[in-house]
Amino acid sequence: MKEYAIGIDIGGTKIAAAVIDVSGHILASYYTRAHTGHPPMLVMDGLEEAVHSVLEESGLTPGDIEGIGIGSAGHINRHTGRVVTNSNLPDWEDFPLRDTAIQRLGYPVVIDNDSHCAALGEYRFGAGRGSKYMCYVTFSTGYGMGIIIDGKVYRGAIGSTGEIGHTIIVPDGDLCTCGKHGCVMAYACGLALSRIACERVKSGEPTMLRDICGDSPEYISGEAVAEAAKSGDLVALELIENTARYFGISLANILELFNPEVLVIGGGLAKMGPLLLDPCMEAMRQNTHPELRDATRFELSQLWDEAGLLGAAALVWEDQEII
Repeated sequence: MKEYAIGIDIGGTKIAAAVIDVSGHILASYYTRAHTGHPPMLVMDGLEEAVHSVLEESGLTPGDIEGIGIGSAGHINRHTGRVVTNSNLPDWEDFPLRDTAIQRLGYPVVIDNDSHCAALGEYRFGAGRGSKYMCYVTFSTGYGMGIIIDGKVYRGAIGSTGEIGHTIIVPDGDLCTCGKHGCVMAYACGLALSRIACERVKSGEPTMLRDICGDSPEYISGEAVAEAAKSGDLVALELIENTARYFGISLANILELFNPEVLVIGGGLAKMGPLLLDPCMEAMRQNTHPELRDATRFELSQLWDEAGLLGAAALVWEDQEII
């Protein structure tokens, strides 16, 4: 067994790659947003560029690499190596990601959902170390979850567990990017926050967001909403409070379903800190049995943007005793 692997994280807004060793140390990394929103074959061009870049920077040769692990947003069938659906990237339905990556990259390749990868990363190298029962949630552009049971990633029948963002929280509610109505992600994630913020601005409500983003914005970032909220903007404060409430209720559902020893919270929106997390945790407390709540330790991610990369690389060694 070789001690180096390459991890790749295909997100809704980025491609990231890294060479890591079996202890979780990153030797070289690469990030790009150049292929954001593009169809699969253009993204594959980006993966080739990323692999060549990190390999050259690390000073290793192709023969030093055990394999490549890829984490992708969406429903991933790990057994067939295909992307079943991906509501954040166009034209990815039923795409043979693993086999295409093997052909294009020339290494053994294993794939998984990006939240599963991030959970594995936090479990092996981050905030979940030492636990046996852990849930990891990534609250960012979308909202996903990875589950560790008895020290192993729980994937389910086709490898598509953890889609907490696509559970129904408001029957017949707002349209989600997945095509259903009333999903958590229609109310609580970066995409939902942007959509609702744009609607509020376009409706003519008085808000600093108009000064930041104009009268007819197509996208408003979580950072912009947080900036306005910290300045006392009432619309921005309400947007974050509502987002946090739905997020907190979904965390309560996770505790009721899985009774984790540790629940790790990561993702870009979680970096808002107490502005988002205080009302989130209050909503969680109000909707969870005290025994379950008290049995769970809540941790912020220790790895943040590197969790998915480290976990993707760890996929290569997952079934080997070294990790």
